[in-house]
Amino acid sequence: MGGPTPGPAIARALLSKDLRTLRDDRPASDVARAMHWSLSKLNRIENGKVTIGPVEVEALARHYGVDDAEELRRLVRLSVTSRQRMWWRDEHFAEDFTNFIAFEHDASHLYGYQATFIPPLLQIPEYALAVTSSVLRRPTRDRQVRNIVDVRLKRQESLWQRLDGDFPPSLSQVIDEAVLLRPVGGGDVMTAQLDHLAAMAKRPGIRIVVLPLRLGVHPGLGGTFELLTFTEDDDLDVVFIETPASDFLLTDREDTATFREITTELLDTDPSGDSLHRALTAAKATLRS
Repeated sequence: MGGPTPGPAIARALLSKDLRTLRDDRPASDVARAMHWSLSKLNRIENGKVTIGPVEVEALARHYGVDDAEELRRLVRLSVTSRQRMWWRDEHFAEDFTNFIAFEHDASHLYGYQATFIPPLLQIPEYALAVTSSVLRRPTRDRQVRNIVDVRLKRQESLWQRLDGDFPPSLSQVIDEAVLLRPVGGGDVMTAQLDHLAAMAKRPGIRIVVLPLRLGVHPGLGGTFELLTFTEDDDLDVVFIETPASDFLLTDREDTATFREITTELLDTDPSGDSLHRALTAAKATLRS
């Protein structure tokens, strides 16, 4: 009966897009003046940088000539949803990473390509601690390391809850074979991590593809990334790129379209669907040797 209710992040994005469309060719300065706002406030609303309250949404929509009661209610509902405070807003991370977590919670399909470590959503706690400690060059007991891992586990918990819900998302992850051969955390941790991947791949809605080393040149050589898509609007794709120095959140359609193409090509490398099984068998044999 209908689709999933948009979460806060997608509600804000949809509302921002709708309000910009409603303004049409009206000068932004004229609208801001009529609403008794600063021009920067209107720009931040249309760019999705800030939320807008229900009363202001209705006033702005009426200013644009919207008088249909159902459409007004829809815009107000988006406003109310966009202002819900979720757990990640209490974390002290960079804005792009926090916004990525918010979009991840609302995404219909979660894609990713990883060439250095197991995808974050598929990491066991021991592996997550070992890899985060290495990236940050801090001990596993360090507060920052623990905080990042705790947030990663919360992200996983959110995903598992959604996968068990009425409108489950899909998860498609591509992993370079070298990732499975690197014993992060030691042999026991890596063996448990490989077993976890095998178990996750059996769950409905989860697909894991492994790129074999013998593949040579492939479109993922440009770097790792995560791509989020949404059934509510094909124009709202989000790409997240993580680096040791800083993180980047891409939302421009021309940018994200490139990553859609790369993702399709990477997933097409495994038409038979057995790349994970073959790679896990080889990785476990290497660990035992």
